[in-house]
Amino acid sequence: MIFKKLLPLIWQVFDLMCYLAALVALNWAMFSWNQIAGGIALAVSFAVTGLISELITNNNAPKGGD
Repeated sequence: MIFKKLLPLIWQVFDLMCYLAALVALNWAMFSWNQIAGGIALAVSFAVTGLISELITNNNAPKGGD
């Protein structure tokens, strides 16, 4: 019973760590190439992360109005 609750949590943490590692690797590679590409990659990374967090927040919001 505990594994049914624990494994999805571990999987979510693993997904988040992989996402962050991919962002770090992408931004590091772009900054190694040149600063303009690094700045653009950083801006895109922030925009995508913000969009994902908004989508997650809106999906968990209660439906309906007051």
